[in-house]
Amino acid sequence: MKKLQLVFLSFLLSWTTVSLARNWHYQDGNDFSISDFASVPEAVTEIKAMLEDQGLEIVGVLDHAANAKKVDLELAPTQLILFRDRRLEKKLLRRSATVAIDLPLKILVWEDADTGEIKLLYNGSGYLSDRHDIYSWDPLQYRLNKRLKQFGQLENGLVTIDTEQSVDETVEKLKEVLLNNGFFIPFTFDFTRKSGFWHFKRPAQLIVFGNPKVGTPLMQNQQSIGIDLPQKFLVWEDRDGQVHVTYNDPLFIGKRHGLQGLNVMLGKIGNRLGTLAKEGTK
Repeated sequence: MKKLQLVFLSFLLSWTTVSLARNWHYQDGNDFSISDFASVPEAVTEIKAMLEDQGLEIVGVLDHAANAKKVDLELAPTQLILFRDRRLEKKLLRRSATVAIDLPLKILVWEDADTGEIKLLYNGSGYLSDRHDIYSWDPLQYRLNKRLKQFGQLENGLVTIDTEQSVDETVEKLKEVLLNNGFFIPFTFDFTRKSGFWHFKRPAQLIVFGNPKVGTPLMQNQQSIGIDLPQKFLVWEDRDGQVHVTYNDPLFIGKRHGLQGLNVMLGKIGNRLGTLAKEGTK
């Protein structure tokens, strides 16, 4: 098997994102094709090994195609690698609590259903900084962004509702609601962090949940949307002690990946997410 070198790019200050050099063809900012691998499993195995060699923690791999098969649906090979750099997470969360909804870091590897080409996608630093308004590291960029805001706020596709429950209570309630409604929960992440002598805590937990009957048709339309699936509820507490639940607006995610003819379905998914979130915050 040909060896690939793992190249880490600047990810805001010391952020890290991934690009694989040699025979990875740059497309549209953060989309690559991989000509060194004959299959998705082969690519995933090699990428995981390279990430681990760089000291990164592999959280797990979600096999979207295998999950689709469980509900008698077909999807070309599509796998999502989730990995963590805990020092990086702390830096990101200090700048924006909502960035946790895009953590852990992810790499989507899939076989294009039309061409058979193996492709890769990750969320670049520009996407994360724009979406979560992270500019404080660069005074010039921060001032420019502040001036631009007078002309309107950029859409970030995040829906947030409040709750009077604690973070722990809300997480448990949401998990109960999701399981009772037939969703599976492959991962939960606790981003609660301690800082300084006083161990000040700002609780933040992420629930990753999904239903292949809903997600698979979206990936059949555009496989790249697999990087934003399964769905997520981020439960977090702000500096004033108010607890929030944040989730992705499916219409925003659909627009991001260029889904065609599914706006009605995406709207229904958004309404469903809103109902589930409200049930979990009662």
